[in-house]
Amino acid sequence: MTRPTLGIQMLDVGPIHLPGSYHNPTTFPYPVLHRHVPGARVDVVTGGDRDILGAYIENAREMEQDGCRAIATLCGYTSHFQAEISAAVSVPVATSSLLLVPFVERLLPPGSKIALLTFDATRFNEGLANGAGWSLKTSPVIVAGVEGTESWDEMRKPQPGITHAMLARDVMATARRAFDAHAGIRAIVFECAVFPIVADHVRVATGLPVFDYVSLAGILAESVAGPAGIARSTAAE
Repeated sequence: MTRPTLGIQMLDVGPIHLPGSYHNPTTFPYPVLHRHVPGARVDVVTGGDRDILGAYIENAREMEQDGCRAIATLCGYTSHFQAEISAAVSVPVATSSLLLVPFVERLLPPGSKIALLTFDATRFNEGLANGAGWSLKTSPVIVAGVEGTESWDEMRKPQPGITHAMLARDVMATARRAFDAHAGIRAIVFECAVFPIVADHVRVATGLPVFDYVSLAGILAESVAGPAGIARSTAAE
């Protein structure tokens, strides 16, 4: 049996199979173990309910026991739990694409801004940023969310009915609001793990680099398997 390169802690919702999504087999070119965290519903996790932390820790420990070489969680809002989950296991853990923000900031010229596109900007707070190692007070981040859109409504359902066209429309509208309100945006970070479905669309439409959950998963996978290991697993498929 192939040892999973990456364990993915899933929200307790139905799958999305579109290309670029976490359930599509073409998204990750290495062995992945998906496992739902019981009770990790969208509103629970994005609301910062710490009662779910124990379920995440137990899930991560089970993934490590099952051979996962690194662990990622599916929702960017789990950065609240980064310290606790990483302390509970001995393999690398990345709870959120928000961990990429300090890295992206260093890539850009002085004075640049980062558009952080999120599931719900009204729920985004300093604790989320701090969990990922940065601060809203000092980092050049513009937070904009898709709350109130059709995509937002669908993602909150137990069985999301997301389409590429719907998500592209709503994410791009959110990005344009950020661009209209703030000059100097040089990069985009997606908090939401559903947004990578439209990452290429946004790259083409904006001409900007886009960093997301899939970017982070790739860093994790190469850190534990290396490019050669990933290539071998792809060939084996």
